[in-house]
Amino acid sequence: MIRFSITTLGCKVNQYDGAALAGTLRCAGLLPADADNRADLVVINTCCVTTAAMRKSRQAIRKKLRNNTDATVLVTGCYSDYDTEAIDRTLTSLGIPKHRVHVAGHHSDLPKVIRKIVDNLQSNGPTVAQPTGSTHSPGSTRCDIKTRRSIAVKRKADGTRQIGGIRVFPDHQRAFVKVQDGCDAFCSYCIVPYTRPIVWSKTIDQVRTECMDLVNSGHREIVLAGVFLGAFGRDTTLRRRWDDRGSSLPALLNEIAGIEGLWRVRLSSLEPGDVSEELLEVYRGNEKAAPHFHLPLQSGSRRVLQRMRRQYTPREFRQTVDRIRSALDSAAITTDVIVGFPGESDEDFAETLRLARYARFAKIHTFPFSAIEGTAAWEYRRDVPTPPVVKDRIRQLGELESQMAMEFREQFVGSRMEALVESTRPAPGVRQAMTDRYITVRFNPPKNARLTGKVVALDIDGVWSGGLYCHSLPSVLQ
Repeated sequence: MIRFSITTLGCKVNQYDGAALAGTLRCAGLLPADADNRADLVVINTCCVTTAAMRKSRQAIRKKLRNNTDATVLVTGCYSDYDTEAIDRTLTSLGIPKHRVHVAGHHSDLPKVIRKIVDNLQSNGPTVAQPTGSTHSPGSTRCDIKTRRSIAVKRKADGTRQIGGIRVFPDHQRAFVKVQDGCDAFCSYCIVPYTRPIVWSKTIDQVRTECMDLVNSGHREIVLAGVFLGAFGRDTTLRRRWDDRGSSLPALLNEIAGIEGLWRVRLSSLEPGDVSEELLEVYRGNEKAAPHFHLPLQSGSRRVLQRMRRQYTPREFRQTVDRIRSALDSAAITTDVIVGFPGESDEDFAETLRLARYARFAKIHTFPFSAIEGTAAWEYRRDVPTPPVVKDRIRQLGELESQMAMEFREQFVGSRMEALVESTRPAPGVRQAMTDRYITVRFNPPKNARLTGKVVALDIDGVWSGGLYCHSLPSVLQ
């Protein structure tokens, strides 16, 4: 029996792609490898959004293959499009023969590559090394990614070159569903427009069918994800090129919220311009739409945002926060912030702190600036603040985030909240669940209760640094 393993790094879209890959391999007759079975096919689904993500991708390759050098290898994901030369060096250092290696990312016809790999394994057996030819051109580097992007754009790849949808999201209670892919906005720090250059979306009917399958498989929460989710239904992520027709996102959210058996549907990430009155009306009219908005800020400075080529201003971000606060009660607003962008001054960072206080974020994901060759920001990487300055700014933002997160959670003490029980067990006799407002609740379950994947009602009576407490027994709702 041929067995496979998949390691996925990166964003929710990449996590979805990994799950779709696994489903495709299972449908082809392969079985997932477990701790007692070595994999005949090792898949590493990589990420290159930061230099740290690239390093982790190389580490994942080494970890999975160090003691499994006779396996067939598929390296996919964004890093496989960005720097195949670095991947080649990593695989060569492990002694992996080139005829066992396939490097195929978003610029490739991945379904065709998978069929080729599976046919070879099934025809010749997993233990027989059969030359199949490398799927990539050895020696291609991050320096020519602009050329390779142009080729991909001219080819105009679409959904027919994508792996199929999913019916189950293994090991997850909250299922991610990719509804949109690709970006051509070219924020100055981001490499994604080069690795995922084709902007496309599924139809609402396709998304609904996939979500219904996931609900029927037992998933009670769906997270709708995209590289640029606000561009759902459009062929560009550049707002200045959008026509006058309204966004398709409110209709999608409303359609998915109507699925019977679903507890909550959540949008993964939006920009300020995506939060329209039509979208908020869907939230007001349907309790299944989770009142949680992830709005990446990146910087509170107008000057820095312009240099980042973001498509909004600090004023527009504040206006979006105001609209959400006016429309919904105690909605969670979370964000991403890049600290130490080239040229960021003390005053620029002070503006970020001021805007964060105004927004009262429930969570801030903080990242130090990462200079990536090929992006516009690479050219002015020498303007980055010194490491001690960046470290101190991250500390300040972290302290503010802790304070605001605690204040946000405290308002729910004394209330009853619904939450989806996760598989994680943080301590013996303790379980945890995720609320619609993206707050983790720890509680003591009844003895021998099978709660994973269940929706429970919890009486909140305490706060801790990572979430909320419930010391009474939960009530199972779904």
